[in-house]
Amino acid sequence: MNHTTAVALLATGIFLFLFSAGMANLLVWLGFRRPEHRKKNFTEQAHGTVERMSNIYSADIRVPLVRYEVNGTEYKIAGPRFAGRTIMIKEIGGEQAQGSSNITQEGELPLVVHAKGDLSAAQKAMEERYPAGSTVTVFYDPNNPKKAFVERDAPISKRLTVIMLCLCGALALTGLILVFIGIPAL
Repeated sequence: MNHTTAVALLATGIFLFLFSAGMANLLVWLGFRRPEHRKKNFTEQAHGTVERMSNIYSADIRVPLVRYEVNGTEYKIAGPRFAGRTIMIKEIGGEQAQGSSNITQEGELPLVVHAKGDLSAAQKAMEERYPAGSTVTVFYDPNNPKKAFVERDAPISKRLTVIMLCLCGALALTGLILVFIGIPAL
């Protein structure tokens, strides 16, 4: 193995290891620490008013833009957010089944949007649940009221976090192997 190849293996191995370590750290924060941090710190509530549907999407669905006030200061946030979505496409006799969604007018909002047909039914349900002028609950951090969420938090899936952490581990191991191959070749 020539010197250039050894240096390339070493550099690639170091990059893979550092990249996967950084991604693993981010995943641990998003999947485990951030939800606990938000539960502990987002303890205050305010009544927010839906202004309109925002240009922000969550799970490919436009969410409302909500205005809320804390201690005389006005804030805006887009939400609620979803942890994911599933779409079931059914065809009956060559025609697509009628669209529907698990987003309802009343009651608890789902963490994951389930839609049949396509997402248009879910988008319509979202618009019906949050018409302009309606009131929603906003949870915020009393030490930093700009940090908030609408109705409920939507953490990423623990299962997805663990799967991604395993992939990061495999990537880190690949990086270490490349480093151990590259070092003796120098």
